[in-house]
Amino acid sequence: MDNQKMGNFIFIMRKENKMTQKELAQRLHITDKAVSKWERGLSCPDLSLISGLAEVLGVTVNELLNGERENTGTTAKAEKVEPVLQYADETTKKKVRSLKILFADAWSLILLLGILVCSIVDLAVSGTFTWSLISDSSILLAWFAGYPVIRSGHKGVGISLAAVSILIFPYLYVLHLLVPSGGLLLPVGMRMAVIAVVYAWIIYGLFCMLRNRKYLAGAIVFVLYIPVQFLVNFCLSITISEPLMDEWDILSAVIMVVAAVVFWRLDAKGE
Repeated sequence: MDNQKMGNFIFIMRKENKMTQKELAQRLHITDKAVSKWERGLSCPDLSLISGLAEVLGVTVNELLNGERENTGTTAKAEKVEPVLQYADETTKKKVRSLKILFADAWSLILLLGILVCSIVDLAVSGTFTWSLISDSSILLAWFAGYPVIRSGHKGVGISLAAVSILIFPYLYVLHLLVPSGGLLLPVGMRMAVIAVVYAWIIYGLFCMLRNRKYLAGAIVFVLYIPVQFLVNFCLSITISEPLMDEWDILSAVIMVVAAVVFWRLDAKGE
């Protein structure tokens, strides 16, 4: 919808009806500032106000949404309904976007408060920053991982994944400096991080390429888990003598195979 065109039409029809912005606002039980924003094309009326606004201005809903008077000829019903549906879809999307932004900002504020509380408590008790550096860096990593997804939904997954892929390594280095681990945290953590990041990108790529066949993508992800699990065990065995395969690994591999078969069958039914 063209907000500018609709706003200009509201302005013209308001003048024709000899109403001020304040009078129109009072008829609709809103503020005159809202009417001013409509007429300047800065915003559009809420879907719940469209019918009442059209009635007050003496126009049809279709004319209001199109921002112009209809021709005297007969207009097909589908053509009349389409602008209403389009407008409803756009206003709904705008509300969803606003809610996502609000939730993302609230999430950011909560995490910021968490950082402040941990830092203040640590400073008050220890006289310096000790354990709070661990919690603060963890919270920051959580923010970078969560904020794009919360704000943009599935469109933000790639951004979150890229952020985590970059930040996980300095994060592990910070933990290595702060947490006593006998020198094992960094070599083990780095190997596990590389495997996890690569696997996560493979999952992301599969679901992007097979966006219309999500069950098939899920089946492939379950199958790929088995070699990834073996690779993790192999890396651990080099450092801490972890066995390449135990009964729990075999059980999890069987579960992954069963899950892959189920998803593959679901995909076959959906074709």
